[in-house]
Amino acid sequence: MPGINRDEKDPETFLIDWGAVHGGLNPWKRTEKVVVDPFLVAKAVKAVMGQCPHQTANGKPLVWNEYKVFLDLGDWERIKKLESTLLRDMGEVVEKHLKKLKAEMVGGLTVRLLRDEGGTVRPGNAVIKVDFSEVETAATDPSEMTVRIGGSVARSLTDLTTRVPESFVGAYVNPAAEEKLKVLWTGGEATIRAGSRVVLGRPHGATAPGFVPLEGANSKINKRQLWIEAANEGALIGRISDANPVEVKGRLVQAGGQISIDQFPAEISLSNGEMKLTVERLGGS
Repeated sequence: MPGINRDEKDPETFLIDWGAVHGGLNPWKRTEKVVVDPFLVAKAVKAVMGQCPHQTANGKPLVWNEYKVFLDLGDWERIKKLESTLLRDMGEVVEKHLKKLKAEMVGGLTVRLLRDEGGTVRPGNAVIKVDFSEVETAATDPSEMTVRIGGSVARSLTDLTTRVPESFVGAYVNPAAEEKLKVLWTGGEATIRAGSRVVLGRPHGATAPGFVPLEGANSKINKRQLWIEAANEGALIGRISDANPVEVKGRLVQAGGQISIDQFPAEISLSNGEMKLTVERLGGS
């Protein structure tokens, strides 16, 4: 793609010309001043992603999963105002591009947008630095915007989850039904009866029936983070709308969304790996 050039000295650094990225192959659309928006940022990240030369052991394309985008101060301040749309859409955009490339990632995607404090990035330009990273670290610097999606190889992203009304996340238990699922974690376990739904989270004193306290959970686990329902021969797993990340078998559940599974055992990761649960089906898999 025009406007994307690999640095001659550092093969993991790319120089971005926003005017050329915007115009593409059409010289009439290239202008000196371009308004940088989430669409243009995603376009540049996808173009850089496609230039990764690496492959997996079986020959599938392998792409970097960490992208640091250094922006001119003016562009960064403009993108900061549109951060919510970037967070909302980036997962879908990248998932479609991965399918197009038939590529894999070594871990969850992280896109960091950083402002260039040193003045080395000229207006109308940007620098993207890429890397492979298996460890996800949270952004602590106010000069950084971070889009973090998923956490395992070639995972399906939030567009594969279904958002459900918050009114459906209450717990209910059928005490007469047989036990269908077992949830295990370091520090405890719990069973779920057929047709029942339980809410799981950090212990916090008196709770309602159907709540499962995750003994041993730290402060990064919400008091109400997810719910699990024993449904038919499988399970429904949902994330509370204001809860921290919930990943089910490598799929990130969108806030307020749910995933249906029928293959066991199934691993659930909470809060970017702070706690892991395993769901088993009782009576065989």
